[in-house]
Amino acid sequence: MQGVPSDEAARVPAQDGPEQVMPGVWRIPVPLPFALKSANIYLIDDGPGQRILIDSGLGLPADEQALRAGLAAAGVALEDLSALILTHAHPDHIGLSGIIHAAAHLPIYMLDGEEKQISAVWGKESAPLQTKLDEMYRMNGMPDELRAGSQKAGLALRRILHLPPADSLTTLSDGQRLELGNHNYEVMWTPGHSDHHLCLLRDDGLFIAGDHILPHITPNIGLYVGARPNPLADYFGALRRVEPLPAGLVLPGHGRPFEGLAERAVELHAHHDERSEFVYDIVSGERDGLNAYGVAGRLFGERLRSVDDWRFAVAETLAHLEYLRLAGHIERAAHDGVLAYSA
Repeated sequence: MQGVPSDEAARVPAQDGPEQVMPGVWRIPVPLPFALKSANIYLIDDGPGQRILIDSGLGLPADEQALRAGLAAAGVALEDLSALILTHAHPDHIGLSGIIHAAAHLPIYMLDGEEKQISAVWGKESAPLQTKLDEMYRMNGMPDELRAGSQKAGLALRRILHLPPADSLTTLSDGQRLELGNHNYEVMWTPGHSDHHLCLLRDDGLFIAGDHILPHITPNIGLYVGARPNPLADYFGALRRVEPLPAGLVLPGHGRPFEGLAERAVELHAHHDERSEFVYDIVSGERDGLNAYGVAGRLFGERLRSVDDWRFAVAETLAHLEYLRLAGHIERAAHDGVLAYSA
């Protein structure tokens, strides 16, 4: 992505569209102009005055159009919504939140700590953090051209997001019981994909997963500036937490709803264990060590085709490298201002 994403690049796959996944619950896919073609918004319709939205897509006009069309299919208008829950502060989940709030004047719920990321990462005061992020990529070996592209991509995203006013945000605590509509929800802190990622378990077993558990792809677990120091260890802990839950249908942030939360949590844990072993093998084969950019190139290979691919890959590689380093399996040293990892 080298400029502002366009509606022309944003198309929900032709075979996909709004669907009622169970009584009172609708999935509304909205387009993304990336390799991952769509994000899910969910409508929980418990009747007039009790209509809850989960997440809000990216922020392009095509996203708003898809959201309004999906709500119309469910017989609901944007102005009818009573609450918005944001599972985490990544751009493809918060992009329409300001438009939704302006239309419905509703409360917006996030886990305590995550709401700060909206302004710190995506707001008008985000320049200092972006400078630190660029330095992080430099210290881990990313070339100047890719770093410049990463900065441009971040700026493009910030331009299309419709952020909500700060006073519309209500924070939730881990373990809290949230009563909305005809149900109550257990609030769960599930760090890894983001530091203060939120999942919800409804009293009937419906599990709102956000990007913590995805059905066919693995969530990106990356290490970023100002984040918790060991996101992969956090993610493993959060997977173990949700594995024994009495969950029925799982509502993921991308892909179709599915059953089998425990089995999928085990699969994701095994995938990241295997990837950590691969990272260790790469590093142990380099006598003089290797920076995160170099490890990422070997880890992901030909899948790295764009600036977005590279910035996500380096951040995910860093999460694995730091997981191994903090466990005592590898070491880190600076050489000419660039960090290198060695076994």
